[in-house]
Amino acid sequence: MIGLIARAHLTPAVSAAVDQLLKENPLDPNQKRYCQDRPADPMADAASWADDMKSIDKTFTWHFVDIPLALHRAETDSLDVMKWCEAIGPSVDGKDRPGCLATAIDYEWSILRDKNQPAPDRAKALRYLIHFLGDLSQPLHDADNRDQGGNCTRMTFFANEKLENLHAIWDERMIGRDLDARKSFQHQYAAGLDREFAASWPNWGEAKPDVLAWAWEGHEVASQVTYGKLKPQLPVANPADGQIDRAGCNLERSQVEGMHITIGDEYFNAALPVVREQLAKAAYRLAGLLNQSF
Repeated sequence: MIGLIARAHLTPAVSAAVDQLLKENPLDPNQKRYCQDRPADPMADAASWADDMKSIDKTFTWHFVDIPLALHRAETDSLDVMKWCEAIGPSVDGKDRPGCLATAIDYEWSILRDKNQPAPDRAKALRYLIHFLGDLSQPLHDADNRDQGGNCTRMTFFANEKLENLHAIWDERMIGRDLDARKSFQHQYAAGLDREFAASWPNWGEAKPDVLAWAWEGHEVASQVTYGKLKPQLPVANPADGQIDRAGCNLERSQVEGMHITIGDEYFNAALPVVREQLAKAAYRLAGLLNQSF
């Protein structure tokens, strides 16, 4: 949906250039794609591709920047985001390449803007940017409460018997529930979002890109809404404790599950408008960035 909305705000020349770059440098048809219901639009089709490439390109860490939830931008300089990033570089012994969401956006954008770069590399950079602007707008890609951005924090989502992690709820469950309630398809929902937030295009789509500020903005949404609206409230981890490693996730889950948090109408009604705004904001910022790139 971010790709579909962004498309509507590209200049005609940029829209044509985007399609040409993607179509002349197609993906491997044998590559396995997780999302099967992708729209025909080339930008929308490309939007989920970066997730399919995590293990192939060793870019898992490029999809988030784990700013500790306990921190707030008003209390620290925005450049402190870089404390949770490493410079982009090659993978080491097959491990993930260094970097985080903030550095990855800058890195891929520099490739896309450089007309001297090989076209396949620029097409790859474009696909990454389409995805990363979406990731940046999802608050749990900008914040961490020693729970891997909500991946270790599981709770009940309405009447579902199977526990859901908070990250998945914000990635897809809430927007999926709203799609079902409206009996809407992706392109219809995207068009409705675009109409609702059209007046925000100058502020979001024409402003100078500021990836670090956008990361802090997503972090604030995580603090105020994503975690902030949960009942009962989760304890906020001490940043000095560092990030939780993947092996420790089970312990965190057992602690949270003992709190019996349920997401129902109260949380959903408070969070859904924010989810919708973040989708539109990501789309407008993506369009603005691409309009400057070709």
